[in-house]
Amino acid sequence: MLGLSKFMWAVIVAAIIVVVAAAVIVTYKPFYKPSVKAPLVFYTWWATTGKVALNHLIPAFEKQYHISVVPMITPGAGGTNAKYAILTLIEVGKPPAIFQSLVGANMLSYVESAPNGVHTFLNLTPILMSEGILNNVVAPVFEAAAYNGTILNVPVNVHSGFVLYINLKLLREYGLPIPTNLTTLEYDTVKLAQHGVTPWMVPGADGGYDQEQLWFAIFLALGGPQLMDELVYGTIPINNATFQRIFNETNQLFINFTSYNYPGWQSMTWTQGITLVAQGKAAFEVDVDSATNYLFDFLNITTYPAVEPYISWSNVTVVAMPFPGTQNYFPLVIDAVAIPVGPQENQAIQFMNFWISYAGQEIWTKWKAVTYYLNGTDWYNTPQQWYMYKHLLSTPPNDFVIDPLSLFADVDGQLYSGLITLQEEGYSALPFWNSTFASAMHQEESEWLAAAKLGLGYLGFPGHP
Repeated sequence: MLGLSKFMWAVIVAAIIVVVAAAVIVTYKPFYKPSVKAPLVFYTWWATTGKVALNHLIPAFEKQYHISVVPMITPGAGGTNAKYAILTLIEVGKPPAIFQSLVGANMLSYVESAPNGVHTFLNLTPILMSEGILNNVVAPVFEAAAYNGTILNVPVNVHSGFVLYINLKLLREYGLPIPTNLTTLEYDTVKLAQHGVTPWMVPGADGGYDQEQLWFAIFLALGGPQLMDELVYGTIPINNATFQRIFNETNQLFINFTSYNYPGWQSMTWTQGITLVAQGKAAFEVDVDSATNYLFDFLNITTYPAVEPYISWSNVTVVAMPFPGTQNYFPLVIDAVAIPVGPQENQAIQFMNFWISYAGQEIWTKWKAVTYYLNGTDWYNTPQQWYMYKHLLSTPPNDFVIDPLSLFADVDGQLYSGLITLQEEGYSALPFWNSTFASAMHQEESEWLAAAKLGLGYLGFPGHP
C-alpha cells in the first residue's frame, strides 16, 4: 500500500477540499437534523478489551453531550459473528444508527448488501475535512479507510495484526533465543517440544480467526508486502511460480507449527489461549495486538516489547513482537465506525467526533490499541502499546499492509473455513485449501469490480490508490 509525503498529503487534501467545498455546505450541515430522543445504540463485537475501553469513553461522552450510548454486543473474535448480524440488519433496510466495522473491503461488504447501496451511509469525508482531522494523522491509516476518496467508516484506533506473543520465562528456562526469524522460531518450537513443553497455542473456537493470523503472518514473512497488497484486491498471480513457492512454504510451516498445538485447541478462544501462554502452558500465540490489552485488563499482566532492556528484566513474563520476518512491516487492523443515514445521524456524528478528537483518543486508546495522531504521547497502560505506536510512526509508507480481517466478509469467511480444515487435517487437506484460496481470491476481485461500478473501486484518494 503506497503512502504519501506530508507535502503530497497536504496537496491532495487541499484538492479534495476544493472539490467538496460546495458539498460541505449542502451535505455536512443537513447531517445535524433533529434526532430522536432514544439512546444511541452502538452495534459492536467488543466483549472484552473494547468493552473495557468503551466503559471509559462512553461516560466521558455522555457527561459532555448528555446523549445516552448503549453498546449492543455480539461477541466473536475479529467480528466473526457481529459482521453478519449487522449485514442482516442492513439487508432488510434497518441498519444500526452507528456500528463498529473494519476498514478495507470489509466496509464495502455492507455497501453491496444495502438496498440503497452507498446512499445508505453517510459520506464522512466532508466532516473529516471540516474538523481538520486529516492534517495530523498517519496517512496510510486513512488511505485504508477511503474508497476513491469516499470515507464511509472513520478509524478510531490502530491495531497491528500478526503479533507473536511469547512466554519469556519458558525461553529463559531452556536457554532458547528470542525468535527474530523463522529459522529460530522453528528451532525454538522443536526444542520446547523436546523438553515436554507445548510450543504453540492456535485456538479453534474463534471460527478461523487465529488460523488466519498465523498463516498470513508466515505468508507476509516469506512473500513481503506486495503479495499482501494483491491479496487485498484478489489479484494475486496464483499460477506464478514465485507465488506457488511462497504459498507452499507457508502451508508447510503452518502445518508444522500447528502440529505442536495445545491439546483441546478446537474448543478454545483466543482469550483462553493467551491466558495459557501467560501461565506458561504454551510458549507462542499469534494474534492481533488486542491481546496486550486483554492481558492487562483481565489478568493484570503487563506485556513488554521483546527488546532490551525488557527481556533482561527477571519480572517480565509475556513479551510481544512483530511476527519473525515481518519486523519492517505494519499489518493494519483498523477499528472504525460507520453511520447510516437515519433519524439519529446527529447523535451518531457527535459521538464519532468526540471519539476521534485528540481528547477522545487519549481516553480510548489508553485502554485499546494506539492512536493515529502524529503528536500522541505515552498515555498508554502498557509499554507494548507505546512500542507499537512508535512502530506505526516509523513505518515507511510502502511497508504498510492490510490484515486479511479487512477483506470482504464472505471472502474472509471462506479463508477461515479453509484454514480451520487445514489445521485439523494437515497435508491431506491441501487440495481443499488450494481450491478454497483460489475461490476466495476470485470472489475478492469480483466484489472489488462491483465496487468499482459504484465509484468505490480502490482504497485511497483520487490519483493516489
